[in-house]
Amino acid sequence: MKKLAISAALSLAVAASITESAFAAGGWTQVSVPSTGNNVSLLGASARTNSDAWAVGQQFVAAGQPQAPAVAYHWNGSAWSLTPTPNLGEYGALEAVSASSASDAWAVGFTMIRRRDFGTLIEHWNGSAWAVNSVDAISGFGVRLTGVADLSPTNAWAVGEGATGGLAEHWNGAAWSVVSLPDPSFTPSSGDAISADSATDIWLVGSTISATTGTTVPETLHYNGTSWTIVPVAQPSQASATLNAVSAISAGNVWAVGEDIGAGSAIGGSTLIEHWNGTAWSIVASPTPGAYPSLTGVAGRSAGDVYAVGTNLPSVNGGPEQAMILRWNGSSWSVDSSGAFGGSLAAAATFPGASNEWAVGVSSGNQGLVLSHS
Repeated sequence: MKKLAISAALSLAVAASITESAFAAGGWTQVSVPSTGNNVSLLGASARTNSDAWAVGQQFVAAGQPQAPAVAYHWNGSAWSLTPTPNLGEYGALEAVSASSASDAWAVGFTMIRRRDFGTLIEHWNGSAWAVNSVDAISGFGVRLTGVADLSPTNAWAVGEGATGGLAEHWNGAAWSVVSLPDPSFTPSSGDAISADSATDIWLVGSTISATTGTTVPETLHYNGTSWTIVPVAQPSQASATLNAVSAISAGNVWAVGEDIGAGSAIGGSTLIEHWNGTAWSIVASPTPGAYPSLTGVAGRSAGDVYAVGTNLPSVNGGPEQAMILRWNGSSWSVDSSGAFGGSLAAAATFPGASNEWAVGVSSGNQGLVLSHS
C-alpha cells in the first residue's frame, strides 16, 4: 500500500535538497528532481510519451509553517521540473495522475479538512497550469481518491474510498459524477488501482469481504464500456493477500501485483503477481527478495518487458526500507533491483515502445525518489 503516515511525516525536519547522488543498479538510475525545500513523497506517476511524463505527491512542512500545496513534477524529455499546484489553504496530497494529451491531464488525491476528516481532491492540467476542478466534494473519515485513468478530454475515471466504501467517479467532458460499483464491499487499492487499455477495457483492483470466511480478499472489477462487473481472481494461500496495482497492456494481457503476507511465512510474506490472459486470472510465480515485501506499481513497454515496483526490508530482523523492482521477460519474473536504493517505491510509469521506464516514491532521506531505466 502507499504509505501516507501523515502525522509522523508532518513532524520531520525540513530537508535542504532532493538532488541525491545518482547511481545505477540493475540498469536503474536515480534522477534528480528540483527541491521544494520540504520533505517530499511521490505517490503517483504516468508517462504518455518520451517527452511527457508526470510524477505527483505530497510535501510536509516544518512545525508551525503554513501548509504547502501538493507536488507535481513534469518530464519534458531531458529534465524534471516542478510545476506549481494550487494552494488549497489546507493540507492536500495528489496520489495519482494520468494524461490523454499534452493539454489534458488529471491528478487526484485528498485533503485533510480536520484531523480525521478527509475530502476528495481533483486537479486538471490544461497545458499551461494546474487548477482545482473539485475539492472536498465528498468528505468523511478516510475519504480519498487513489487512482485515475484519463482516456480523452471527455472520458476519465477516478477511483478511491468514499465515506461508505469504494468510490468511482466518471468525467464526461463537463462534470464528474459518481458511478455505482457492483460490489458494495469492494474498496479500490491505494496503489495504481486502475488501468485502461481502451475506453471499453478498464481494470480496477482492490479488496472485498469474503462471503464464506468474512476476511478481506483481493478482487478485480472490469468495465466494458457500458458497466462494471466483478471478475474473480485466483486466491492465494494466505488470508491477508492484497492486490495493490494493475496494468492493462492489451485485452488479453493484464498484470496485477501486491503481496501475500501470512503468519506462517519465515520472511513476512511473499510478492503476489497475477496475470489475465483474456479468460481468467492466474497466479504467476515471482521472487521475494528481502522480507516483508509490498508491490505497489506495475507497468510494461511490451508483452515481454513488464516491471513491478515496491518496497521490502533487508531481513525479518528489520532494517531500513529499500526499493524493490521485479521484471518479467516474457517467460518468468526475476529481481531487477533490491536494496540498491534506500526508501520505498509507490508507482511505475511507461508506455508501449517507450525509451524510458519510471519508478517513483520516497527516498531514505524523505525526499522525492525518481528512478529511470532505459
